[in-house]
Amino acid sequence: MVRLGSDDAEERARAQAGFAAWKAQDRRHAQAAARMEAFIDQVQAVRGQATGGGQAAHAAMRAASQLRRRQRTARWGSALALAAVLILPAWWLLRDHPASPWAQELADLRSTEGQWRHQVLDDGSQLTLSGAGAVRWRLDAHQRVVELLRGSVLVQVAHDASRPFYVQTPLGRVRALGTRFTVTYDAAGVRVEMLESRVAVQTPQQWQSGSHEAVEVSAGQRVTLGDAGVGRVEPLDPQGVEQGWRRHQLVVDDRPLSEVLDELARHHTGSLHFDRAALSTVRMTGVLPLDDPGQALQLLQQTFPQLRVRSLASRWVWVGLAPAPP
Repeated sequence: MVRLGSDDAEERARAQAGFAAWKAQDRRHAQAAARMEAFIDQVQAVRGQATGGGQAAHAAMRAASQLRRRQRTARWGSALALAAVLILPAWWLLRDHPASPWAQELADLRSTEGQWRHQVLDDGSQLTLSGAGAVRWRLDAHQRVVELLRGSVLVQVAHDASRPFYVQTPLGRVRALGTRFTVTYDAAGVRVEMLESRVAVQTPQQWQSGSHEAVEVSAGQRVTLGDAGVGRVEPLDPQGVEQGWRRHQLVVDDRPLSEVLDELARHHTGSLHFDRAALSTVRMTGVLPLDDPGQALQLLQQTFPQLRVRSLASRWVWVGLAPAPP
């Protein structure tokens, strides 16, 4: 546009020819040129009509600038509104999904690796988290619901015959028929250990459909829940489990080594990885310190010489089995 107004006639002619060719290449070029020419005509008209030509031209330029700012603001507003329409419903749904990071960030009680957190609820019930874990709860006039989002929780239920007490996970629900039990939710599934009285365990399909069918677990028993449903009821030592929670120990009675490492992983600061399929075939009985996962791994190596433990700066740890000899 500058060359079109050149004082040199030849240069002006070349520029006009090039400009005409450019407009002919594409309809959008012609439209853009028309808008530029119309804008220049408006500015020149303002200059010619105004007695204070400089002030009028500045006013026209300011008006054009304000219009562009309003258009940009409108475009940003539309984009933000569209983002809100798309993102907010998804966030609203995911925040209530137990497995989502948002749900865990919005938990009522959280603990990190190596921590033990205790909470007394408004009804007098008590929750204790062991290692990395998260829970949230809803207490109303009809029921008391604790959602275990991850980790292990020791539950002491306050008596209230008019409001049943539940612990829920994505894999099943536990209804308290007594007072004291633990629930663990990790990569291996859900484990319920009964210390006093009894609980009724249901799959999501059972409790969501209103079915009364359930597996009853009494003091001194444990049961697991997974994608396949509720497993078989097994015996446990309730006094040993109680002792472990009091002393921050893991008391193990004939359990797969993979479950033991799941427990240690919640207390290990860093990442603890292991060959789940291979180590689930190795069973263990013993006591391990949860406040010192490094020492616990050393004890495991002493107990099982076939274990191989590799670590990087004590934070990244991998556990597996040594290859079988040829």
